[in-house]
Amino acid sequence: MEKYLYSDNIGGITLERVERDSSFNMMTKHFHNEYEIYYLMSGERYYFIEKQTYYIKKGSLVIIDRNQIHKTVTANTTYHDRVLMLIGEEALEAMFQLYDNIDIRHFFAKYSGVIELNEIGQNYVEHLLSEVETELEEKHTGFEFAIKAKIAELIIFAYRCRTGENVTMQGDTSKSEKYKKINEIAEYITHNYQSNISLADIARRFYISKSYLSRIYKEVTGFTVNEYINVLRTKKAKQLLENTDYSITKIAELIGYDSITYFEKVFKKYIELSPLKYRKKLEKQKIRGK
Repeated sequence: MEKYLYSDNIGGITLERVERDSSFNMMTKHFHNEYEIYYLMSGERYYFIEKQTYYIKKGSLVIIDRNQIHKTVTANTTYHDRVLMLIGEEALEAMFQLYDNIDIRHFFAKYSGVIELNEIGQNYVEHLLSEVETELEEKHTGFEFAIKAKIAELIIFAYRCRTGENVTMQGDTSKSEKYKKINEIAEYITHNYQSNISLADIARRFYISKSYLSRIYKEVTGFTVNEYINVLRTKKAKQLLENTDYSITKIAELIGYDSITYFEKVFKKYIELSPLKYRKKLEKQKIRGK
């Protein structure tokens, strides 16, 4: 069963609270232009972020940077209750335009990961989230501003946690040998995805069978090995389209694809546009911005 306690969009900020009591793994396509804050009210999950898998439980506050690859999968129990916030860059800038001494974009880039809150921290965060929920329900005058102010307060709290101004326990990656092995493999793939690597190559390098690698990589990260390679390549292709004048053929070659047709197919799966249409979209945005 899946129950949405609330789901709304307030000025470029998506807010959701969902309870689930059945097995749930996030969809494969998962990196986006928004900053993300995820808080687990109850239950257990595994949260894969770039190259590391974290075990999270009640009181885990997760910080995700823009375009960071991430995915949650079922842990020991299926039930969980989580709050999710997706914050567009413009919304974030607007919230913090009065705080010149806080570089929020730097915070998300440098301090992404998991913060495990003690009881005092959990009470503080859950009180803020309760106030956000009340504002959403009642919608009194100025409720959007009030919600943004509470989200800004939450981000400042997380910033202080990460910089040591609040006492918290930092999230650790899973300690089991299986999870350590997958973290090593994810690290290897991250540094070599532009090469012509395959499931068989990786299995040989890490002295495990292909079938075992396939099974445990999916179990731990939520991705198959090939999905993870394709996500990394798509993320890099997106950056090259945004920041260079390389041809589509050149970009396909740089990120490790021999076939431009296959590159276009994979890119469209994750970005929902072909590489050429994505570049044209960027060009139109630049023209409108002049």
